[in-house]
Amino acid sequence: MNALTLHQLESVKFWIENDILFCNFNQNDYHWSEDDAKSQVSKIEELTKGKRMPFVIDARGFTGNFEPNAAKIFAGSSMLSILSFRVFIADTLHGKLLISSYSRIYAPDIHIEVCTTKAEALAYCAKSLKIYNANNN
Repeated sequence: MNALTLHQLESVKFWIENDILFCNFNQNDYHWSEDDAKSQVSKIEELTKGKRMPFVIDARGFTGNFEPNAAKIFAGSSMLSILSFRVFIADTLHGKLLISSYSRIYAPDIHIEVCTTKAEALAYCAKSLKIYNANNN
């Protein structure tokens, strides 16, 4: 198992483990600004070094929000070249509605999967990576 912490602030932490990029919010009530999104995208690009990989975002208990421009940046084309698919972990109605809104408004062309547990998210990643690797080899 390889684990590397990329970027950790009071509010968010990114790391790669077993060729999966993870994101965890360290505080529940977080407001993601346009500057935050630009900084995080830059850090993600730095960490992944251009290698495509799944992106698992643990949004359990998250009650914050994104500025519209931050959401656009995070769903933007530079992220599409790095992240093969996105998996959110959400266990509340609020979290699932937030993800659904983000997906519908800012990322309609991006496949987003919503799981309720980390184990479910990892199983989805394993299955999807197997299919992705079979199709690209």
